[in-house]
Amino acid sequence: MKVTEPMRTTSQSATRAAGPIRVGQDGFTMVEIALSIAIVAFAMVAIIGIMPTGFEAQRLNREETIINQDGAYLMETIRSGALGLDSLTNFVDSIVITNNRGTLRSMGVSENVNASGSAIPLVNGHFIVGMLSTPHLELLGRDRQTGSPFFITNEVAAMMRSISGNAGERFLDPQYKENAFSYLLSTRIVSHQSSPTNSFGSNSGLAISTNRFATAANISSNLYDLQLTFRWPVTKVQVQGARNEPEIQYRVGKNEKIFRTLISGRLLKTNGYPFLPLSDRRNSLPLYYFDNQSYAPPAL
Repeated sequence: MKVTEPMRTTSQSATRAAGPIRVGQDGFTMVEIALSIAIVAFAMVAIIGIMPTGFEAQRLNREETIINQDGAYLMETIRSGALGLDSLTNFVDSIVITNNRGTLRSMGVSENVNASGSAIPLVNGHFIVGMLSTPHLELLGRDRQTGSPFFITNEVAAMMRSISGNAGERFLDPQYKENAFSYLLSTRIVSHQSSPTNSFGSNSGLAISTNRFATAANISSNLYDLQLTFRWPVTKVQVQGARNEPEIQYRVGKNEKIFRTLISGRLLKTNGYPFLPLSDRRNSLPLYYFDNQSYAPPAL
């Protein structure tokens, strides 16, 4: 016998299709929402507090990477006496050489090619490499009576902007050079000094030159210690000068790194010719270059 299904109304069919009705279900209270926001805010404060430390570590790492790359490049440039590096004019603002007499020997400013006095215009790599290769001790002459040498002590300091690094941070455009990463470079070149090798006779007391002494004299004439000291960062500060005129001074940061190497070869001495006329008095300021393919005779 077939049993017929009873008729359902439209409302009953819709209720079954929608599923069972849940009664008595509540949402989050205001207290729970406030506690959740407090927990998230506490975590965000901790994260934001760490962010400046992370940014500072990232900045120092980036600057030290630039210093390492520029240090290797400049060290090889000085060691090989490289010529034709005129692109250095885009990164060297000034080079100042002072000596133990307290006088300014030479200064070059790339923005002012018509500098007066003893200033050398940094318009090509010839002047830049020649000034950076200035030896720390320079022989001026010898006393006529005793034969004792006269030396002056040179201190070389160059204000530079980063050569390597991100192209967007180098700012080659003069309008934005102030925003580039800058550092102070100090170069020191001294002849390599070995231990004393003289021997004295027991009777005469006179010094006797040995083969070791001749070797040491040859080394001191053809082997040099090169030390590059980088200090950063450098910021420019405008102050009021002696004549109430604006004057630019530099402030150097506390970061420092030193590179050292040995250079074998002859240290040649020249001047600004042919880039400066022979009659130009700035030709009296010497420029130096290393020649690794020739050697100077030993100073016996």
